Amino acid sequence: MKQVFLVLERSSENLKKMSESDKIYLEGVFAEFGVENRNGRIYLEKEYLPHLEYLKKDIANGNLLGELDHPERFEVSLTNVSHRIDKIWYDATKRQVIGRIEVLTKTPKGQIAKALLDAGVPLSISSRAAGTVNDDKTVSIQQIY
Repeated sequence: MKQVFLVLERSSENLKKMSESDKIYLEGVFAEFGVENRNGRIYLEKEYLPHLEYLKKDIANGNLLGELDHPERFEVSLTNVSHRIDKIWYDATKRQVIGRIEVLTKTPKGQIAKALLDAGVPLSISSRAAGTVNDDKTVSIQQIY
């Protein structure tokens, strides 16, 4: 029996900064399917897309949060929150999950993210999931956090 591990991924693409009124948003690729990523893993739609449903529910409730750094645990630490996932959708033509985050500029970590963006530092998105990496490099996902 395979052991379940924390699977950490960092996007290879930077997010695009957008501003609306007094809010800062970052938008871009959250996941790409059928290609080996820089961590040597391959994600497939059949494993990933079913998880979008509960993620979209969390987004609708406003509680899909993220941290500035890439923590090595499943749970989000509220003291480290820097952003909230605002939207997420699947682009079948590009085989990508695209998303938009709102930088929470009133949290300490959100202020750091804003300062980095204001200085021109590009930011990317990271994901955390419970799952296993198979011998063929494909990932079996139990839950995305």
